[in-house]
Amino acid sequence: MIKSQAYFVSLLAILCAAQFAFAQMRSDPSGSWAGPITTDEGPGGLEIALAHDGSQWKASLKIRLGGQEITPTVHDLKIDGAELSCAADMGSNLLKVDGKFAGDTLNGTIQVFRGDRKVGDATFALTFGGQMPALQQQQSGGQMADPNFNAKVEKPAYKNSGHRPKVLFDEAHNNFHTATGRYKPFADLVTNDGYQVISNKQLFSPNLLPGYRILVISNALGAPRMNDANATDPAFTNAESDAVRDWVRRGGSLLLIADHAPMGSANQILANRFGVDMSKMFTVDEQNYDKESENPGFIVYTRESGRLADHPVTRGRNDSERVNKIITFTGQSLKGPANSFAFLKLADTAMDAMPGGNTKPVSAAGRAQGIAMKLGSGRVIILGEAGMLSAQVVGAQRRPFGMNRPGIDNRQLALNIMHWLSGLLKER
Repeated sequence: MIKSQAYFVSLLAILCAAQFAFAQMRSDPSGSWAGPITTDEGPGGLEIALAHDGSQWKASLKIRLGGQEITPTVHDLKIDGAELSCAADMGSNLLKVDGKFAGDTLNGTIQVFRGDRKVGDATFALTFGGQMPALQQQQSGGQMADPNFNAKVEKPAYKNSGHRPKVLFDEAHNNFHTATGRYKPFADLVTNDGYQVISNKQLFSPNLLPGYRILVISNALGAPRMNDANATDPAFTNAESDAVRDWVRRGGSLLLIADHAPMGSANQILANRFGVDMSKMFTVDEQNYDKESENPGFIVYTRESGRLADHPVTRGRNDSERVNKIITFTGQSLKGPANSFAFLKLADTAMDAMPGGNTKPVSAAGRAQGIAMKLGSGRVIILGEAGMLSAQVVGAQRRPFGMNRPGIDNRQLALNIMHWLSGLLKER
């Protein structure tokens, strides 16, 4: 994902910000303080609710950034007169927050550190009884499809109009990614390669799936928004999951993409049909991440390291389609069954964790972010990260995020995955 979620964990960091309390401003600062926050990756919103807890103060926090709203835990508050400061842990990030009360305002700055390295800055301007900026949706949020992505395919795999594989692109399960939204570059790319992409608005059933060669599902959710309390609920019913599995057994091909939390929980019921365990967390690797972005969730896979394993989807049909370097953009880890093949293998240094300090990180050694398998006459690829096959721009600086990132082979991987699922790529 997010997803701005990649930048989200770092910028979210930003926000664990205001551990607050009171100073010389109001006689009683209890209540809600809200307003805009400005980060390195763009604007967002921050709301702080203060309340008395005996002789102490307690605070709750909401953050809106990159089209998402989250509620991290605040701690370690210090107040000296009108001055406010705190430190907060957000995954692998440490926040250092300084603010000042003045009348009905609370203004301040936030610095984000990873180890000894400073990785972000933010400023906030809150008012008592104020409001956060509205939660931005889809294309107007912090993540949007890159309008300048080059989806042209020089030599389409399927040129004959009578032999163009039909692809059903799921949009019936609160999908964070759709063929006309954040995944439009992917849909355009495979369309230009000769596939017929049809958006799906119906629940899966035995009558719906026949006639389609490939089913694509990207980041289905149990609720309309990622921050909803029910977003972790199963996105699919048992009957739908059975219908997809049985269709694959009879020769269908599935591309199932499920990102970091809450997507893992929402998709686990379908993943179970193929024997795949989803970590349901965020996966980071402090040793094998993209140093340019300084985000440990942006994991690098190369042939040289052996973690980009040799398989038809990484080999392609010839040397021009060979994949040598992939970056994923903050997802979850997967564990496939014995008959599966991990082509994006996580290093032993990879960890699964949740933002905040309430969940202890666990090792992701032996797990993966890309798995391929066969079931009956059909084929399945499951990915633990969605941004790798998107082409988005994020933040105020519109940084490339996904297949549009220079120096990587994610674009070719997208084509190779579709070629393998449609039977164009054979086994050894």
